Amino acid sequence: MPKTCLSLDIGKIQTQAWLFAQKEGTWTVQGTGSVPTVIDDDGAQFRKSIQTLLSQVEQSHEVRLLDDRGQLTNIRRLDGAPEYIGLTLSTGKPIRTAIIGLSEAYSIAPLRRLVSLFNCEVVLAVNLQDNVNATTQLDRLLTSDVELFVIGGGTNSGAQITLKSVIDNLRLVYHLIPRAVRPQIVYCGNQELAEYAQSEIDAGLDMHLASNIQTNPGEEDPTLVWKAMLKAFERLRLQQIPGLAEVVSNLRTHVIPGDFSAGRMVRFLEHSSENGKGVLLLRVDKDSVSVIAARDQKLSGISHRIQANEAILEAARALSSQLIDSNSFATYVYNRTLFPEYIPATLEDMSIEHAWARIRIREALDALQKLDPDFGYNPRLGLMQAYEPIIITGSDMQLALPHQGLMIVLDGILPHGITTVLQDEQQLLTVLGCLAPFEPLLPVQVMDNEVFTNLATVVSVDTPATEGQKVLQIEVNEGEQMPRLYHKILAGDLKRIETLANSKTELYLAPQDESDVGMGVPGLGGWITVLDSKVGVVVDARGRPLILPANETERAKILHNWLWELGG
Repeated sequence: MPKTCLSLDIGKIQTQAWLFAQKEGTWTVQGTGSVPTVIDDDGAQFRKSIQTLLSQVEQSHEVRLLDDRGQLTNIRRLDGAPEYIGLTLSTGKPIRTAIIGLSEAYSIAPLRRLVSLFNCEVVLAVNLQDNVNATTQLDRLLTSDVELFVIGGGTNSGAQITLKSVIDNLRLVYHLIPRAVRPQIVYCGNQELAEYAQSEIDAGLDMHLASNIQTNPGEEDPTLVWKAMLKAFERLRLQQIPGLAEVVSNLRTHVIPGDFSAGRMVRFLEHSSENGKGVLLLRVDKDSVSVIAARDQKLSGISHRIQANEAILEAARALSSQLIDSNSFATYVYNRTLFPEYIPATLEDMSIEHAWARIRIREALDALQKLDPDFGYNPRLGLMQAYEPIIITGSDMQLALPHQGLMIVLDGILPHGITTVLQDEQQLLTVLGCLAPFEPLLPVQVMDNEVFTNLATVVSVDTPATEGQKVLQIEVNEGEQMPRLYHKILAGDLKRIETLANSKTELYLAPQDESDVGMGVPGLGGWITVLDSKVGVVVDARGRPLILPANETERAKILHNWLWELGG
């Protein structure tokens, strides 16, 4: 019997399982299963749904996941059980989090970046330099309904008085408020106070100590705190989701955040890349957009939930390829919030979905830029830093055809230079990330088997030229037996060039003197080799910022024409 590993992801709508098997030394996807996610008051339906999911996988493949009665049991007692099991959680309300530090720049900002990968919502930020008296501080800590406290601040051997004061207050908060779900506390500040914090707060297993996130003044290393954050996340979710503790215990595993798990793989892809660019993942779901970026060995991310208002709705409506009045557009958006499983049924519905996805992506990118100034996004000009590949995934992307998904990404991200857009249709990055620590070869070999769909190679032309002026000449080499093809690109164009099926296509880019195609300097061109993809090579010379006609009819027409150019 081959060696196997199982990975489960409890998503917002679906709970899915992937079985991986190692045959002749190579790991491959052996099978999958899926059931609706059910989280109920007593956990009975949740446990039943997990049993149903495991039964699906068990019946289709040679693996033992349930006992002889088809019930969850200690999986280590079963012959033929997977060697390792991973479990990710991509659902659940954001964790209400308080971050506490000595200053905004050196303590609070690093803590915001730290918690952003753990499905946290910062509801309270305590800057100890504000010199708030202990009573007022205690009142804020008591009334913010915090589930997770993260304490940073100060270099080792640094200031201690203000940190000691807040530690004393946290002892009162932890012990005096009766709660069904006990709050978790992560300490990653001045290490000389770590033992003091542990003994003074006296929170037992709810206290998690980590090394100082601030390695030197102005320098941070969130990886030093990840282990403590994972423990805090798991303890909270085991209390909050009925039935989860039993599932985790029987599967002999741990539960980790879905975005953090995917981030592991994004970080790995960036480390193993030789193109000198970052790697970007966009997960577009019904209620949130997750952006995870790795660049220069640094990982950052955010799960962003947009707040619809009149200005946001009008900005989104301006990106619709169909003429839709303001009231109809807003009504649809609010209804989809109430009924996230609704599937668009008309062209107008689909146009609203795609326009809303564009604006949600832009808002999420902007939110990550505010969180991480090194990310490289400009709200007017788009994604300024180089990322390749850009990987898209999520439930909303699954509803879009390849050319539609690519159009959403182009208008949402507004990339610069040359990049490749891939789609993770099965959302494998999330489930691979939780198995990587146990079987490092597994994710590498699975990804080598082309689990991603290659949507397109995108060439964005930055130019000061006015619409209609020539900005780029392209020569296409499809092989010695084929005639050379030539394309003239004008400012304002969005051009699709088909690629050879199951083969490589070579293109020579010859930009005008002031046109920049991402080769280093304006006017510099050269040969690029692209692989077969669903859409092909897309040359975007529409300019940055993307300026659309003010007239609604003309605007909808040009958006429709761009979509038609990419595939209909």
